[in-house]
Amino acid sequence: MKTISNKAAILLKIYVLIGKSGTGKSYKSLELACENNIDYIVDDGLLIYKGQIVAGVSAKQSQTKMEAVRRAIFSDINHRKSVKKKINDLDIDRILILGTSLKMVKQICSALELGEIDEIIDINDISTEDDIRKAIESRKKGNHIIPVPTVEIKKRINGLRINPLRRFFMTSDKETKILEKTVIRPAFSYMGKFYIAPEVLNQIIKYTVSKNTHISRINRISVDNSNGKIEIKMNVNIRNLDAFGTLKNIQHNIKRNVEDMTLINVNKIDIYINKIKDK
Repeated sequence: MKTISNKAAILLKIYVLIGKSGTGKSYKSLELACENNIDYIVDDGLLIYKGQIVAGVSAKQSQTKMEAVRRAIFSDINHRKSVKKKINDLDIDRILILGTSLKMVKQICSALELGEIDEIIDINDISTEDDIRKAIESRKKGNHIIPVPTVEIKKRINGLRINPLRRFFMTSDKETKILEKTVIRPAFSYMGKFYIAPEVLNQIIKYTVSKNTHISRINRISVDNSNGKIEIKMNVNIRNLDAFGTLKNIQHNIKRNVEDMTLINVNKIDIYINKIKDK
């Protein structure tokens, strides 16, 4: 337990939840926090307060697994300083740290200068074998969970496949709470080399554009994944000036269809006009 050097000079009690990657720690963290009156959670590089991100950068935004691990243990000096400062500025009496091992949570506690751990909880003690099995199967599909509502994630993290996950939870004093988490597909889980033929992506794009009567012809489609971010460029001919008002909708539909059909995240779509038929 550590005394925080802030106005209140309060004692900080440190809880940690450990479990192998993909076993459902983030999923169970909100329930655990509710049961123990813990308002603050440190998970994958973020400091979270009652469903709001108050400091840090998510490891889920990393482009590689190695970068994600470094971010989760606060290896970067500026990242570490910003979270440490926020913790010291706040009146925190309890905090929950998530990690894949005792070694990892000790590294996090050391990096953030939190002091000694007060209570260690293992994921196997709060989850059933069936829950853990389902979590592992979900992780194999590339799904990760952040214990933060989707609206909060969308404000801060761009370019990830995001879906809300809500659950009713009954506290020990019979109070019912709705806990919202977010299921995401982080960049490092599926970016890199294509395993989907470029012809497939072209067909999806052409099919989507064909629904728009203002586009008379697609002259060229290029898909770039060299920097780990999917970028689509298209050169088209349009029938009339009315097409300009529909281009944003075309971009939205292409992004949605490519992501839904391939699970590849689209970072950018540029549409270039080569020719206007009716001037």
